[in-house]
Amino acid sequence: MANRTGIERASDGDPALAAPRFAWLRLLRLHHWLKNLLLGVPYLTAQAWTRPAAARELALGIAAFSLVASATYVLNDLTDVAFDREHAAKRHRPLAAGTISVAAALVVAGAFGIAGLGLAWLVGGGFLGALVAYVVLTTLYTRRLKKVALLDVLALGGLWTLRLVAGAAAIRVDLSAWLLSFGAFLFLSLSLVKRCAELYAAPGESVPGRGYRRADLGALQSLGIATGVVSVLVLALFVDSTPAALHYPFHARLWLMCPAIWYWLGRVWLVTARGQMHHDPIVFSLRDPPSWAAFGAVAAVWATALLGP
Repeated sequence: MANRTGIERASDGDPALAAPRFAWLRLLRLHHWLKNLLLGVPYLTAQAWTRPAAARELALGIAAFSLVASATYVLNDLTDVAFDREHAAKRHRPLAAGTISVAAALVVAGAFGIAGLGLAWLVGGGFLGALVAYVVLTTLYTRRLKKVALLDVLALGGLWTLRLVAGAAAIRVDLSAWLLSFGAFLFLSLSLVKRCAELYAAPGESVPGRGYRRADLGALQSLGIATGVVSVLVLALFVDSTPAALHYPFHARLWLMCPAIWYWLGRVWLVTARGQMHHDPIVFSLRDPPSWAAFGAVAAVWATALLGP
């Protein structure tokens, strides 16, 4: 197995972060709230900033999703506690390490879940439905699907994609089929990265509580790379579509997003193949300067396609 490097070191594997003062932050995964900024993608692609109320709806939606997501993280850790204790990095999680009691974790998870659903009700029925679908799929994943090969990555990709659905529902716009297709393939590729990274990090021939063996790595990598390339292809087809021409005055410039996203995905998979990927590719990307450069290029291209020189 390849050597682990600083590029993949994370809070789950740092015993220093198992101290009580950090335990609740880690249990609730507050740093993962950044992922819920994905709810804002439909806001940008639909150019909803022309509606002042949309920003408020989006902010409430992100807050609701973040609170409920934290509650589901706690329930996931409660389910996985026995497996986490056998994992080199996850054994430092608060429940696995015994830093936080099960009873206290359940109380806080319940409070976060109720608060999040209450905010979702204020946002609207469509958003509440999307959030409930997220909770149901998360529960199915935690209880059963995470142990079934391939269905687990489909579920993970679906959980990411539901953030786009929820973001569109929060601001009451139709979710573009182009955005939905692009996101679904991209998130499926990243979900496969997660499984490959776990297999590389596993001390044995399999990961406890998962449906994979080390011999599956080649197939999983092939599926993940192919799926990522399809997401770039969807983006390329969108650039030449009528909706792109209608919404972006300089839509031809959107082509430049394709190599930037391809580079980022290629880097993610290259680091994964070297056995150096963090078990969460989003956390890796947020700590990786080349990934930030790729994200900056995508943002710059999008802005110039919309606003011009």
